[in-house]
Amino acid sequence: MEIQSLNGLWKRRVGYGEEKDQTVPYSTLPVGRSVCSRKFSVSKNRKRVFLKFDGITYHATVVLNGITLGEMLPYCEYEFEITSLVDDCENELTVELEDLNLSFGPTQGWENYGGIIRDVSLVYRNENYISDVFFKSTLCGDYKDATVSVDVQLDREAVANIEIELFDADGNSVLSYSQKNGETKPQKLSDIKLWSPDTPYLYKLCVKLDEVDYYSCNVGFKELTCDRHRFLLNGKPLFLKGVCKHEMIDDSGHVVSYEQIENDLKMIKSMGCNFVRLVHYPHCKATLDIADRLGIMVSEEPGLWWSETSDENVSKGSLEVLKRSVLRDRNRPSVAFWLCFNECRFTEQFLIDSAAVCRKYDPTRLVSGANCMSDEDTLLYFNKCGFDFYTMHPYSATFDRAEKSAKILNDKPLLFTEWGGYYVFDNPAYMRESIRKMKALYHANSDSGALAGAFLWCFADVYDFNRGHPCIDGLLPEGLVTKDRQKHICYDIFCEEIAKIETPPQTSLYKFKLLKDFSGTPLTLVSQSESLENLFDNMENEERALPFRSRMRARKIKNLPILRQEEVKGISLVPAVLGNGKQLVYKGCGECDKVTLIGAVSVNKGYPISGALDEEAALVTVKFDDGEQSFVMRNGRELTTVFSTIGSSRINPCADIAQRFAELSYDLNFEQYVINSLELDFGCTRKIKSVEITSLDKNYDILVYGVFI
Repeated sequence: MEIQSLNGLWKRRVGYGEEKDQTVPYSTLPVGRSVCSRKFSVSKNRKRVFLKFDGITYHATVVLNGITLGEMLPYCEYEFEITSLVDDCENELTVELEDLNLSFGPTQGWENYGGIIRDVSLVYRNENYISDVFFKSTLCGDYKDATVSVDVQLDREAVANIEIELFDADGNSVLSYSQKNGETKPQKLSDIKLWSPDTPYLYKLCVKLDEVDYYSCNVGFKELTCDRHRFLLNGKPLFLKGVCKHEMIDDSGHVVSYEQIENDLKMIKSMGCNFVRLVHYPHCKATLDIADRLGIMVSEEPGLWWSETSDENVSKGSLEVLKRSVLRDRNRPSVAFWLCFNECRFTEQFLIDSAAVCRKYDPTRLVSGANCMSDEDTLLYFNKCGFDFYTMHPYSATFDRAEKSAKILNDKPLLFTEWGGYYVFDNPAYMRESIRKMKALYHANSDSGALAGAFLWCFADVYDFNRGHPCIDGLLPEGLVTKDRQKHICYDIFCEEIAKIETPPQTSLYKFKLLKDFSGTPLTLVSQSESLENLFDNMENEERALPFRSRMRARKIKNLPILRQEEVKGISLVPAVLGNGKQLVYKGCGECDKVTLIGAVSVNKGYPISGALDEEAALVTVKFDDGEQSFVMRNGRELTTVFSTIGSSRINPCADIAQRFAELSYDLNFEQYVINSLELDFGCTRKIKSVEITSLDKNYDILVYGVFI
């Protein structure tokens, strides 16, 4: 095969205007009807000659030497055999373009650009040649081995020998075999290296047809599957974190350089993304080449936006573009899945047909569509057409809409193929909050709400003269970067937060600090005690419960001041509740000169939150073999509140006689507590029998975690 470029200087006429020089490829604002032409000669040592277009926008009729070769739809590759139509010396090629008045092609949502936007070339081939190659692999052996098959299609049916060879990144041959035309011979391959965003390992596939034709491309071993709520890449859960990216860079239209594309994708990779949604049409082949090499997964779609798929021209056109995109890029490891539409007024039949196109030409990849319909319709139609995962565009000023979708669309992975936009582009706080809530959904991995990935709208600002606010002079500033790739205000926030998504959240925010060395023998609680949970649930008297209620309602108390045994050197400290005129009784035997009461805190009245200083709350009676001794627990002397915050402020609950034993918290925004220790000294060593603690004021609910001798 030999390639002769037809890029370069052409002639172009807009409407009936003057013919002017035009460099091809080119991309301009739509002009309606235009005609491009050039003259060329062909190689004399030729067998078969093909005219190849890598992409135009949005419709073209191709004429060679006065003979119409055919028509072309946007973005896709087209080939026309011209062997019998060309002369050795001079041939005239004409391309009649239309870029406005079409049912399928130009669309709203971004600025459109017409032109011959990609390469034009002559391809010289032998009588028979390789017309298509499809590399397929099945991973096995704990993802260390693979079964490889290569489907090879020739232009003409003939008995032919096809040589297939696979090379690793160092150029070493790791697989070599032959098969006859029309057959596929699966091969086993061991010790493979996987392609992933972290390790984008590429192999080179070479296919040879006798001495007649030769084909090569980069391939990789990768498997993306669905596992209930998540995507699995090569068997491991992976959150798809990415951005939506148009092809245009600055004022390039669809003609972008390799260097520009590479800089964009490197920037996106450095942000921490593992995915780029290529919106909303097939991008040029260079984008896929670079994504393969850098390790960025991508998706492709056929060029729809709020399109009427009930229009036969729209549905047929988009299905053809989808088919050609799949055939062009199905060997590329960077392609994760196909998206059949974007935000369309679709018909059920279109969904079925588009899914069928993807399955027919690439049964190895997942299929879905980029969607903003209702959750209920998504549930219905995505399952009717057999899409592999759900998508949603939950644009909203709050995260409620996203959480609703996550709750309803819960039997397969849910991917936000767009989110953010107007609501986050200049709102760092909401950007941060949204990503953190997405992280929570991912790690919840629950039928009541889960998320498998999210693509921010959008990476870079684009022109759009049809939206009004927040557009500025026709520029939609919803990107992380400007059209010339300067960072917007939310860029760093986005990078910072998505870097944390796959790190599991703390299972508990519990913090404990023991402030006093402690040892002793515990007495046994023998009386009944209300549970701490019931105390918090059942308090009814407003005066008695005022501090408690302000916390329960506004502060969302969930965990309560319960100490963990391992935090206090293995000593069991379980809160017993003394309240409403009741009594706690602890029994045990031993000689001592004092007892230590752990707790000495109250959940309602308690210094300094409420209650009079020195107010009597409880009576502690220590009984001995030869008598008893009593001690009064007074507010602010032997007793404080258990809370170390009130309202919006931290407080420091101090008592004259009780000492701080420990501090604990479950969430510094809500639950912070103190625990005291109270030493009751007898003045001499005596033999103890029991300790009784009796309530003196029903408005105090005192917590006692244990009595020790």
